Amino acid sequence: MNQVLVQPKAYPTNLLQKDWSKRKLTHRCGQAFVDKVHDMEVRDDDVWIVTLPKCGTTWMQELLWLVMNDFDFEAARSEHLEVRTPYLEFNYEIHNDLDHAFAPVEALKSPRLIKSHMPLPLLPQQLWMKKPKLIYVYRNPKDYIVSRYYQYRSLGYFMSTTLAEFALKCIEEDRAAPSKDFEHVTEFYELRNEPWIYYTSFERMKLNLHQVIEDICKFLNKTISEAQIEQMLQHLSFEQMKKNPKLNHHWEFEQVRAKLKSEYEDNNFMRRGKAGGYKDELSADIIAKLEDMIQRNLDHYDLSLNQLLLLDDKAAL
Repeated sequence: MNQVLVQPKAYPTNLLQKDWSKRKLTHRCGQAFVDKVHDMEVRDDDVWIVTLPKCGTTWMQELLWLVMNDFDFEAARSEHLEVRTPYLEFNYEIHNDLDHAFAPVEALKSPRLIKSHMPLPLLPQQLWMKKPKLIYVYRNPKDYIVSRYYQYRSLGYFMSTTLAEFALKCIEEDRAAPSKDFEHVTEFYELRNEPWIYYTSFERMKLNLHQVIEDICKFLNKTISEAQIEQMLQHLSFEQMKKNPKLNHHWEFEQVRAKLKSEYEDNNFMRRGKAGGYKDELSADIIAKLEDMIQRNLDHYDLSLNQLLLLDDKAAL
C-alpha cells in the first residue's frame, strides 16, 4: 500500500489553529487526486462519514443510510452498501481515471451519504466552509490493526506476513509521535463539540447502540419510533450483518481482486465484530509494544485512549 507525500492547496485554519507546516501528509492516490478532492463541490445537505479504516465505518454507514432513507430495510437489502453510499477514494483507486473519479458520488441524489478515510486537511475545502453534517467513528488501535491485517489479506496484500509481523510493522511505522493515525483522529476529536460533527467510537456503539441510533436521529433531525429502533437493532446486529451479502463489501473486493490478480485469503469482511478481540490474537509481548506506541502518541496530545473512545476511565481496553 504505497503512500506518497502530498501537499493540500489549503488547510482548515477556520476550524483549527495549529502549526500546519509540521503536518506531513501522505496518500496512495497521489497529488492530482488530492487536488481534485480539495476542489470538490460539496452540497449543503451532504452527510459525510469519515474514519480510519476498520473502525466501524460499515456499521455506521448502514445505520446512517437507513436513518436518511426512512428506514427502508427492503431497499437496503437489495443494493450493495458501497453503491448506496460510495467510498470517495475507491473509484480512482480502481480505475485511475481522474476525470471520472467522483462519478459514483456525483450520480447520487441529494441528500448524499459519502464515505472517506482521508484526514481533515485533505478533505474538500467546501466541507470546512459549508459544514454539512459529518460523522466520525474511532476504535481502539489494537483492534483496528488486527482487523486491517485480515482485510488486507482478503484483498491479496501481506500474504507472506504473519499477524505479529504486521503489528510490528505498524509499530515501526508509527515510531515517531504523532503518527498519521493519531493526527487523523485527534483533529476530529478536537472538533467533537461542533454542531455539525457527531464524534463517536466503535466501543460506544458496542456498549449502547440504542443510544447511538437515537443520537444520530437527533443529529440528522429525523424522528424514529421505538418499533423502528428495534428493527434497527436487529438489522445492525453483528449476526445479521455478517450474513448480509450487501454489507460485506463483495462488490468492492471483487474489483480489487480483479485488478491485483494475486492470491488472497477469503476472510469475511464482518469477521468477529468484537471490542477487545485483539487479546485473543496477539501475544502479550506484541500487545505491550503496541501499548507503548499508543501511549507515546497519547502523551504527545495529553489525552487518554478512553477520552478518544468516549469511554469511562474504568472501561477495560
